[in-house]
Amino acid sequence: MKGPLFYSLSVAFFAGVFFASRPGFGFSAYVCVGIVALAALAFLSFGDRRTLLSLAIGVVCSFACGAVRSSVAGVHEHVFDKAVGSSLSAIGLVCAEPEGKEVTQRFCFQPDGSADRVMVSSDRYPEYRYGDRLNITATIEFPENFLTYEGGPEFDYVSYLAKDDIRYVMKKPRIRIIERGQGKWVVAALIAIKGSFMENIERVMPEPHASLVAGLLLGEKGSLPQDVTDDFRRSGLTHILVLSGSNVSVIAENLMRIFSFLPRALGQASGASSIVLFALMTGASSTTVRASIMALVVILARGIGRRYDVVRALTCAAVIMIVQNPRILAFDIGFQLSFLATLALIFVSPIVTGWLRFVPERLGLREILVTTVATQIFTLPFILHAMGEISVISLVTNVLVLPCVSWAMLGGFMVGAFGFMHQAASLPAAFATSALISYMLSVVGFFGSLPFAAIRLSVGEPVLVAVYSFYVFFIWRWRRKNSSRQSAS
Repeated sequence: MKGPLFYSLSVAFFAGVFFASRPGFGFSAYVCVGIVALAALAFLSFGDRRTLLSLAIGVVCSFACGAVRSSVAGVHEHVFDKAVGSSLSAIGLVCAEPEGKEVTQRFCFQPDGSADRVMVSSDRYPEYRYGDRLNITATIEFPENFLTYEGGPEFDYVSYLAKDDIRYVMKKPRIRIIERGQGKWVVAALIAIKGSFMENIERVMPEPHASLVAGLLLGEKGSLPQDVTDDFRRSGLTHILVLSGSNVSVIAENLMRIFSFLPRALGQASGASSIVLFALMTGASSTTVRASIMALVVILARGIGRRYDVVRALTCAAVIMIVQNPRILAFDIGFQLSFLATLALIFVSPIVTGWLRFVPERLGLREILVTTVATQIFTLPFILHAMGEISVISLVTNVLVLPCVSWAMLGGFMVGAFGFMHQAASLPAAFATSALISYMLSVVGFFGSLPFAAIRLSVGEPVLVAVYSFYVFFIWRWRRKNSSRQSAS
């Protein structure tokens, strides 16, 4: 399929999914959007009438497919709706790895005979594990939306949970363990390996250093104190606390290098399998899945001798993920930010590079500044709309901290891996990594404590649409002028 046609159909599919996810979006709205799509297509197309008609039919059908896929997602009987507000006793499985906090833990609970899931909040101990069969007794409630801060934007917590089929919440339950080890054995084995890896790190590194390393490598940040998490947020470095797309890319590249000694086909197959298993082991968050799919596309392109197109790979990843779960498009902030940041690296970084040619390339300084400025510019409107807060010192903190991230990841991996051989073998890497993490935490603590580190400003949907429309127009004009200059030269 040719590029423009592929992108047109993909965008139409995304639009159908998104608009069908919006409350109150009825048949008349579908007609209006279809007419707008046809008008835009007629305006932008300069082919013959037959080609134009074919494109128009394809766009409308793709939009309709997206709307239908979104409409049928999660359509099933909600068996516990009548029990909301009353005490309920249910038997079921812990269907995902629990998330441990300082004094509490949360886990997803799948009652027997129900397609809906329950988010359970309980005491930190005893610890529950994926695959535990439990008998839980508590008051079952619907989740509620909340304000990100007083007077700030409302976070749609209900839809955020619903994207994973979580419709109810239970707090302070009475829990009895019936049986352990009832989940999928592959997932359970991967979680066990991850748990042993994290224990190796925790044995030789203090807190919060160990938790920060776990966040960099495995996306685990539950044990970080709240004040440390707040400092990362205010200093604009929250993205390193989770398994970001760039971190996954680094891990994927290293996995491919590990298997590079094997014959080409076997090495690529082993690397691809390892990337899939790593995504499963870390919980398959939207950011991890997106980066993993793009890494797999790279491997496929190399295997068949085709040129790798990053825009097409990103679009393929979006289509695959949204077909599997259409609700992530409108309600998963991680998915949205991940794709916006990747688009920024693709389309905005070349523009910013021209602005920052005076910055030296030594130690990767220019690259860090370019990626930071590009992602900040492109994601800023969405962050203000979704969270209502932005760090004004993130450029400084990213320059000071990001050069250390890859080294901290390497050191943390060595600590965890050598710990399987003997604890003493991991001590040299642990000392070096702890020193590096101490520096990172000191930078975050200093800048995060500044009273002007972050500002609060809420942006509504009309402003959001207007700003991104301007971005699209500006990028299009810049690319057109740049293409003309290259043609002329």
